[in-house]
Amino acid sequence: MMSEEWPIAAQAADRPVDPARRAGLARLATVRRDFFLDPRARMSEQERALMTAMLDDLITTIADEIIAGLKDGLDSIGGDGHDALIARLWASGLLDRPGLVALLLRRADEQRLASSLVLRQMPGRPPLVQRWVADSDGELAACAMALVIARGRRRDRYGQGRLLFDDLPAEEAVALVQAVAAGLRTPLPAHPAIDRALTAGAELLLARHDENERIDALLAGLVRLLERDGRLDDALVVDAAGEGEVALLSAMLARRGGVPEARAWDHLIAGEDGRLVLLARLAGIARGTAARLVAELGALTGVSDPAAEMARFDALGEQGIEDQRGEWRLPSAYRSARETLRG
Repeated sequence: MMSEEWPIAAQAADRPVDPARRAGLARLATVRRDFFLDPRARMSEQERALMTAMLDDLITTIADEIIAGLKDGLDSIGGDGHDALIARLWASGLLDRPGLVALLLRRADEQRLASSLVLRQMPGRPPLVQRWVADSDGELAACAMALVIARGRRRDRYGQGRLLFDDLPAEEAVALVQAVAAGLRTPLPAHPAIDRALTAGAELLLARHDENERIDALLAGLVRLLERDGRLDDALVVDAAGEGEVALLSAMLARRGGVPEARAWDHLIAGEDGRLVLLARLAGIARGTAARLVAELGALTGVSDPAAEMARFDALGEQGIEDQRGEWRLPSAYRSARETLRG
């Protein structure tokens, strides 16, 4: 069953197009690419809608921040509106960045899983993170409150997810801010003062970028405190999965396994072919808890045969687990270069 909040974003699934949509052979190249895409990897309309809405909102916010930082006398900047700016950036290809798209996809996956799992949740019990707000550990309570507030800022009035500027990794923040600044510049007449003003406005915004305020950083801080207090047990893992706290669950499993969170997320979100149970073994999850994870998340993450997945769990030896842990801890740039050299 799909959460009722997803269709709200459907209006963003298709961008406004010219009445005379390209037809016939003019569309052939695009149609061929789309027609032969792996059906298992294609985006749903809900994913497309949410990712589009998040990116449009982020570009609009960045543009407004740059314009707000400009000096007087440059009122014409941004005068053709946000829709025109977004259209220029989409057409240019500047938004087609792996890091940016991966972050948008992750947020869409988080919302999809959370929406589906929350529908199964028993009513009347406060959400997991909100329960920690009243915890006797003051530092943990403060961290939980900061996370609750941060999550609230990342929802629009319809409850749809938002991506904030601080959520961007530094490299993606620089690329996107400079692209937006250039997009604001494009329709204006040539004048060096405009270029100087826009780049100065972009640098002012980038100077305020704080990766410590990323939602992932706040989650990691909360998980660190939970580990310090000895609370990262299997019962908490089950609670997180049952309440749709998939981002928190990923961070907890990564912390328990001593592996990068990004790799943990990849194996959580695409759990088939032994990936989810491998993550469970790396995290030292008991067999019963692993079975609960497969039961809760399996159908949502590609697992078609839970019994086969548990057989894989049982077949994983300790040496193989440690070898995999060591592989995951290798620098990503090294692994990427190694694969490239292998051809």
